[in-house]
Amino acid sequence: MSHPDHARSILESARSALRDGRAHTLVEILETLPFAARHRIGRSLTPSARAILSAPGGAEDPDHWNGELDSHHDAADVVRLIAASGPAAAAKVNPLNLRVTRDMVPRLFPRDLPVFVEEWSARFARRPRAVDANLGIEAMFDWAHRGLTPPPAQQGAVLALISSAPQSSGSHLLRYLEARPVLIRTTLPLLFQVPGVKGASAAQIDETNTDRHGHGLRTLVIPALLRQGHWSGEELALWCEDALRVPRSEYEYRWFRALRDDLAHLPGAP
Repeated sequence: MSHPDHARSILESARSALRDGRAHTLVEILETLPFAARHRIGRSLTPSARAILSAPGGAEDPDHWNGELDSHHDAADVVRLIAASGPAAAAKVNPLNLRVTRDMVPRLFPRDLPVFVEEWSARFARRPRAVDANLGIEAMFDWAHRGLTPPPAQQGAVLALISSAPQSSGSHLLRYLEARPVLIRTTLPLLFQVPGVKGASAAQIDETNTDRHGHGLRTLVIPALLRQGHWSGEELALWCEDALRVPRSEYEYRWFRALRDDLAHLPGAP
């Protein structure tokens, strides 16, 4: 088979996977190809990907997909990623489903994951309330758990961890951390070193996400981490003092003062 015929065969295999909504098959086809070849395929498939992403569920368009539109969106997002002009541009593609960011981005960009972490962290710090734009960025915490990247240390990542990743109450955040323990002594303690932003801070997450049982970051998560021995009372006391030296809003200072005052009643108190 000649080289042009081989390239055409790969393109048609990729097109078939997109038309059928087989995202993982599409990734298998693409992940071993050099960037230039993947990019060409992405550009060729972009019109169909755009049509898929703009159509309502259940729609039919035999020019771009087979049958009724159902599970095609992940495959279309894969096309958007490879059609970008490199990792930095791919990291700006949004929104992306968590399935794509968590499982497929590492296969398509295995050496470039820090680029995604930097971009996603900066994006969250700029626009923490942009739910669609930030969709799927919590994949970086799963990457850290799997050892694919170091635990994120950027301001936006720290704030996303407490205010976006679990998207619910303190009890959900605690379970989220317990399932990804690598974050407990790495990303999470940086909460005391980075200032919050409008829409994302320890104070705000406790104000909006504390459940009816009073389970919040200050009242449930931190005491549990002390009780489980992940943090000590002595280091938490030092972290609170550090937090009160970081330039912050008075709103945030009140939260850290309250946490400091809680220390006498928390397990492992100094």
